[in-house]
Amino acid sequence: MSQAVDCIVVGAGLAGLACAHALERVGKRVLVVEAADRVGGRVATDSVEGFRVDRGFQVYLDAYPEGRRQLDLPRLQLGCFEAGALVAVNGRLRRVSDPWRRPLAAMGSLINGSVGLADAVRTARLRSDVIAAFRSGHADPNGAVGAQGEQSTLEMLAARGFSTRFVREFLSPFFGGVFLERQLKTSARVFDFTFAMFALGRACLPRGGMDAIPNQMAAPLAAGTVRLKCAVSQVAPGRVGLADGRWLTANDVVVATEASAAARLVPESLRGQWSLRKNKSTRLVAFAAERSPLHNPILLVNADESGPIDNVSVPSDVVDGYAPPGASLVTVSVRQEFSSTDADLPAAIAQQASAWFGPEAFRWKHLSTVRVEQALPEESPAARRLRASGPQLAPGLFLCGDHCTSASINGSLVSGRLCAEAVLEQDAS
Repeated sequence: MSQAVDCIVVGAGLAGLACAHALERVGKRVLVVEAADRVGGRVATDSVEGFRVDRGFQVYLDAYPEGRRQLDLPRLQLGCFEAGALVAVNGRLRRVSDPWRRPLAAMGSLINGSVGLADAVRTARLRSDVIAAFRSGHADPNGAVGAQGEQSTLEMLAARGFSTRFVREFLSPFFGGVFLERQLKTSARVFDFTFAMFALGRACLPRGGMDAIPNQMAAPLAAGTVRLKCAVSQVAPGRVGLADGRWLTANDVVVATEASAAARLVPESLRGQWSLRKNKSTRLVAFAAERSPLHNPILLVNADESGPIDNVSVPSDVVDGYAPPGASLVTVSVRQEFSSTDADLPAAIAQQASAWFGPEAFRWKHLSTVRVEQALPEESPAARRLRASGPQLAPGLFLCGDHCTSASINGSLVSGRLCAEAVLEQDAS
């Protein structure tokens, strides 16, 4: 079966949508084929008993430069988390506040011992350095494949003299929730960019769920551009084989899936080191509560090494649309190393949370358990060196996704745009 299109994009995640939008904007005819029944890929939200549950712990950082370039942020009606976090240490909750936004609260963090003076000074220097690097263009994790000498985050923090206690009790649990790994093996280049985004902006949620982002991106595409429930079995330059045996043809094909799916689709001869990159998984458990256990739009991170909880958030405290009137949505991200069946998780979470919130944790109603097997690509320096050297795999065949740039919404958007530019450059030559 032939289609009168210039480019076929396989995958309607953020990278695929960004690529399609950039191509349509210059007059290209594009078809996006997606196996799922919705756009967005891993950025998705489910409706459960009147609540909106994101698939995994996700936030949008409103300082993302590519987001400001591609998204209409006011239309997303973003609600913001408070800067800083509540940290659970030895069964007690301590507040760590951002001194640049809440100086009086930050003084309290020093007084109660959550942050030592030396680590506060080191954090100020780090903040200044990463902002300067970002503004000068030297803190971009989406550029060329990392050099052999690229450090891990943990190595960088040690070199800067941060105390083991501060790393263990704040930096590791806080950024562990962002990177989905607490060992801080993630590249320091990725950490620097992410830290700069937290320093220059806020962690946010769109009204009604994270799927507002891909839905906004899909809306301007021409009618018929996106075809859902259309699974692909293989691709080749200029050709896409569907699971039902039909073939689609176009001048160019873009594979905009996560790396393991892309590796299954492209010809074996075109699979590079990028196909060896591993992904991190995550689980999120959602509960309905009569009232918020946090009472503020703040993230709780668990610094203790026992129990299932990685972090706790109440999205309905952050922005409207996550919970019905008079109710709260409590979401718990589960530590990767915690071994338990999904059926046992709600009780284990309630048991641990009761130490912080009292018996009301046992009254939370379990809504759903979300398991995301391919949540984020690994971002260690060694893993980043496996990235594809560029979007083009062969004449007429291209690759994009956050595994090509950096594991974030910003990285996905960048990858889609860069891929579209590569398609246009090839077609112009």
